[in-house]
Amino acid sequence: MARTAKADYQRSLKVTTLPLPDPDAAARTALHVLDAPDAAGRLAAGQRLLDLLAAQTSISTPELVVPDSPQPHRRSGGRIVYSLQGDYRRRQPSKDDPAVARGGKPLGRIRVPHRTPARGDVVRPTAFLHTLLHEFCHHHDAESLGLFRSFHTAGFYARLRDLRSQVEPVVLEPPRRTPERRRKSRGPAAPTKAAPPLQLSLWSALRAIFKRS
Repeated sequence: MARTAKADYQRSLKVTTLPLPDPDAAARTALHVLDAPDAAGRLAAGQRLLDLLAAQTSISTPELVVPDSPQPHRRSGGRIVYSLQGDYRRRQPSKDDPAVARGGKPLGRIRVPHRTPARGDVVRPTAFLHTLLHEFCHHHDAESLGLFRSFHTAGFYARLRDLRSQVEPVVLEPPRRTPERRRKSRGPAAPTKAAPPLQLSLWSALRAIFKRS
């Protein structure tokens, strides 16, 4: 039966989980993504995470691209009205080997820019990781669910939440300060830090309890 956009949409709605056999290993690898100091470091750490996620879900590994440039965006009236935090591209399979694209390149390609659209600041580590996992879900839709079109359905976001709950370490966000407290501050706000190993272990134990309940 010919595949249609409606069939892909309905399939995307029905699948709501994206289980990993070893989420703790993925969470440990994600810590390196959060700690990466520059675009090259994010590329290396992000590719290792994608390799691990692909291996745990038994699909091919997508290629990661991390340009050290601002996110593509559009302006209107001097204000940014649209920005692209990341994107997923599916290459055409090679005629000689449909498991890869032309030149032996991976079929899937994920692109996550390193900098924000307005001022070119470095994208926050947690935002970068979230975008990376979002685009991996699109790749998983194509490889594991066999979707030609990966829609942003309720099922897609349920799968993304499930993946994030397994992969993203607990992050300690700095407390929000009121203007009065900000004026009294004598130094810069503490940077966002990933949870230490002990807290990560506690989070893993809590996650196991919730799954059994």
